[in-house]
Amino acid sequence: MTRRTQRVGSLLRDTLGRLILTELSDPRIDPARTSVIRVEVPEDLLTAKVFVSVLGDDALRSKTLRALRHATGHIQEILGKRLALKHTPRLTFEFDKNFQETLEIYQVIEDAMQEIRDKDSARWGDAQGDPADPTDTQ
Repeated sequence: MTRRTQRVGSLLRDTLGRLILTELSDPRIDPARTSVIRVEVPEDLLTAKVFVSVLGDDALRSKTLRALRHATGHIQEILGKRLALKHTPRLTFEFDKNFQETLEIYQVIEDAMQEIRDKDSARWGDAQGDPADPTDTQ
């Protein structure tokens, strides 16, 4: 990616994020759960692949992606009016699988840490007695 494509991608990401948050009125798109993660733009700047993340189950993700794809023409029209680009890139929306995988890995780590904390508290609680248990005569 060149500096130019990075700047255009960043501009598109910021603008699309604000647009989803404040201007799209499709009830299938929950702006609080939908984020534009990154935008990939080729050298010719004619297309842009928009990677989104939707917090929720698979049904919500699919519904949101369908709604974004359905609103692509309207979104491109708004971008054309707002951005000072010679051509408005043709948008395609996709899920950012990397972001979803990161969330899943984080959840596995969080579950493992909770299990370790539970085992430690059980081990130390058994070895020293539970201070909240008045029947413990240690």
